[in-house]
Amino acid sequence: MRPNVSSRSGPPLLPEGLLRAQRGLKRVAVALNFSLHSEFALARALRLPLAHGAAFSVLHVSPPLDGHKGPDGTVAGERCLRRAVTSTCRRLRHRPDVDVREELRTGDAPGVAGALVKEQGAEVLVVGRPPLKYPPEPLPDACMVMRLVREVDTSVLVVVPHPGRVYHRPLVAVSFSRESRRALELTLRLCPPSTPVEVLHVVDTREEEAAFQREDAPLEQWLRLRQEREDAARKALGRFLAPYRETGRELGIRVRTGDPQEGILAESLERDSDLLTLGMSSVPPHPALIQGVLGRSGCDVLISRHVAPSAVLADGEAPPRPVAHD
Repeated sequence: MRPNVSSRSGPPLLPEGLLRAQRGLKRVAVALNFSLHSEFALARALRLPLAHGAAFSVLHVSPPLDGHKGPDGTVAGERCLRRAVTSTCRRLRHRPDVDVREELRTGDAPGVAGALVKEQGAEVLVVGRPPLKYPPEPLPDACMVMRLVREVDTSVLVVVPHPGRVYHRPLVAVSFSRESRRALELTLRLCPPSTPVEVLHVVDTREEEAAFQREDAPLEQWLRLRQEREDAARKALGRFLAPYRETGRELGIRVRTGDPQEGILAESLERDSDLLTLGMSSVPPHPALIQGVLGRSGCDVLISRHVAPSAVLADGEAPPRPVAHD
């Protein structure tokens, strides 16, 4: 039996909420297909903050086969997975409290991964994204990464470049929703306490811009309306972030207007972000936004997803008044 390896599973030990922000992750799963980008995913997962007694699952899903022998069969996958798990144990030798789990399964990858994170209570599933195409374009809805994001009921961290260090330039895109709040809380848990976190809200002004163009309105009228919308968004964002600033975290406010997808990607590029976080409900409200960001982003993307949230926020605060993400 290799040290730190088991197949046991259990539910998360800590409650949800703001107070978990500094405690690290209790359950992490990383999916491997033994490609270069999945190796990047494993390297990134090993740099995530792990709480005391955390479980770290390394998963490989083989397609169902008539026989389990042969060059493309389960045996070859088991050998590669064993090497990956052995390397993981070596990297985590200074953390004897972390339970490294070897998970070799067969079936359809999204369905198997979804079952695994449900039975183990994984808080984050880490996967790799193939290299960008040029020119960059949204990910196809049927591609494996999009299927994992859509079908696995937990947060998915999509890793793009090789990780050089822990996250130090995160950007969180929010719409003042419950999902946005939980996305921010999860990002705070992934980054060191001293790391400044930039929080972005994009005011969707596409309809107003089209109306002004149809009416041939003067530019001054449009600039005045845009300034009013930006000022209102800054105030709303300040209220949204107030509970987190009280904990001592450094949070920056960023507001843009226009197309949300373009604004999020432009802000990430300008700030040279190494992590971009989006919140997603159980039913994706904006699949085109997620596909575009995942397909065009040059940094890691965290799709924060929390199924069936409680009616009252775990930090004791009532949900903020809804603000339209225009």
